[in-house]
Amino acid sequence: MNTDPSRPGETPADHPFVDGAGLRLVEDRLRRSLEDEANAITPTDRLGAILDEGHAGTGTGFVASSVARSSSSGSRHHRWILPAAAAATAVLVTGTVWAVNRPPAQTPPVAATPTAVGTPTPGASSATPSSGRSSVPTQTAAQPTTPAPTATTGGPPPAATTASVPVYYLGPVAAGSGQIRLFREFVAAGVPSPSVPSGNAVAALRLAMGPAPAGSSYHSAWTGVTAESVTAGDASITVRLSSGTRDATPLAAEQLVWTVQAALGSALPVRFELADGSADVAPGHAASTSYTRPSDPIEVLGQVAPIWVDEPGRGSVVKAGAPLTVSGVASTFEANVQWQLLRDGKVVDSGFTTASQGAPARGSYTFPTKQSLTAGAYVLRVFEASANDGSTVAEQRIPFTAR
Repeated sequence: MNTDPSRPGETPADHPFVDGAGLRLVEDRLRRSLEDEANAITPTDRLGAILDEGHAGTGTGFVASSVARSSSSGSRHHRWILPAAAAATAVLVTGTVWAVNRPPAQTPPVAATPTAVGTPTPGASSATPSSGRSSVPTQTAAQPTTPAPTATTGGPPPAATTASVPVYYLGPVAAGSGQIRLFREFVAAGVPSPSVPSGNAVAALRLAMGPAPAGSSYHSAWTGVTAESVTAGDASITVRLSSGTRDATPLAAEQLVWTVQAALGSALPVRFELADGSADVAPGHAASTSYTRPSDPIEVLGQVAPIWVDEPGRGSVVKAGAPLTVSGVASTFEANVQWQLLRDGKVVDSGFTTASQGAPARGSYTFPTKQSLTAGAYVLRVFEASANDGSTVAEQRIPFTAR
């Protein structure tokens, strides 16, 4: 019964039982009548009779017997029993219809099983080295940009480790010089675990092509270009880049050649593959040409800086209270190597040493500082001074901290 007067076309007069007092009166009468009927019923043991009637084949023994008993109670009983039976029948029919037509029970969802999520290799190289077989699988490093959020699968994050990789940077041989050369530094880089040469090579290339280290005079000629993959074959190394560079900085292409060969520990020729189909790796360097580092000492000296510092590393932390041990590579006149230790721009220690070979060959050097370090920030300067006027011919500056 709808008692909502707001429905259009209906008024309180259409519903005679909307008055609360009237409802209570009918309820009281119905309750008293049901109590009277219940008190008038005398329970008997009908099990035997029901069984007899069933065996006799009446088929409706229980119902017929119940109706007969009910009729003996007088016509007064029929006024309530028949409506009650009708109501019970309606409930039974309604319940049966609902049971038949209800939708089937839903199967509980199966818990998802965590699975490894693979990241597709962007722009994987389709070119095959001239040998037709690759001894090192292509390894693509993670993109430098922040990845978009992804759904959690419940599995562990990809394993990673840190490796020290050789990185070649472009920079002037000395402050204010226009001669651009390659400086090698060993840099800690995050790489997939277990570390593999091709993965290290991609990481090294991306560092070489990325922003210049803070406090350095290096220059990046590869802004906007990404190293996508490195494939080391039997006869060549293939470096896939997103594109070439238009930066005319000298030795930009050679920077990548030296970096990838050093990271792989291989002197195989390097071929470039450009994802955007560019013709040149860098101005004057066609993508169709193979490249490798020179072997002649004079030619090498025309590409790499005369002074390299390997230890201490840029930005490293060393132990205070002891002398600093310095090592590196130099190609200087008569193998002379000079050094200074600067603190707040002032020289606090200095000296000289000799490399294992003089220019144009490249020789190694090592030396300790004369004084023990106190805690604080320092800059190590290793350089070559001109025998004619004392001007700086070449230098390398490395900031570090003693603790």
